[in-house]
Amino acid sequence: MERTHARHNTSPAFGYAGFIIAKSQAHHFGQLFSDDKRALFRTDIEKADHPGRWERKGASIFRVDTLKHYPQQVRVFNGLVKRVRDLGGALFYYADEKPLGTPAQTKLVVTHRETDAMRETLNRIAHHPESHNSNVMVLIDQIKEKIRAERLPRMYGHILGRAAEYPEMRRIIEPPMHVDSVLSSNIQFADWVAACVTHAIEYQVIKESPYRWVTERYAMPALRGHSRTSRRCTCGYV
Repeated sequence: MERTHARHNTSPAFGYAGFIIAKSQAHHFGQLFSDDKRALFRTDIEKADHPGRWERKGASIFRVDTLKHYPQQVRVFNGLVKRVRDLGGALFYYADEKPLGTPAQTKLVVTHRETDAMRETLNRIAHHPESHNSNVMVLIDQIKEKIRAERLPRMYGHILGRAAEYPEMRRIIEPPMHVDSVLSSNIQFADWVAACVTHAIEYQVIKESPYRWVTERYAMPALRGHSRTSRRCTCGYV
């Protein structure tokens, strides 16, 4: 995989990322995100057919030239990360490095990769409420109904099956629920987090990646935290 390849130029890793926040603060943070988004993209939102459902995807927030040409977007993201922490929350991420080669060459089974990554993500998410003596509900961006229907029983079985040996899994009160991002400010912010993490991992894995700025302290002071990284996987909290 190379950035300049016509077809195989996707992220070098696959996984999930987002943030965890107390239910008592979820609505408050969602409003903070909405206020910042409206101020940052006021012109675009005013021109939209449905202003209340307008969103800017994380891939458009974290571009090669964002820090140079749109520093206000980086400033707002840093501010929102800080607010998550101030409200007792945390960011999380988990990703596995993809094997070199096309899916056919590596004999990739996409559903297996997705399932494995979601299982590992849930395993790690469960530690947060356990340490805070609370429970957690996992919400992720909406996917196709067929995929959701196939994934749901696998995730439910994983949570129940692992709970006997790892009691913290009981902190996850339901298997992941899917929400359309246009209806949820919190899901939109989670997408921003995922985009940021994607490019940070890309810089670690791909030679001559243009996303070094995402990992720089001066650009992302709010993202300093604890994590674990290897060539196989990246995981942790920030």
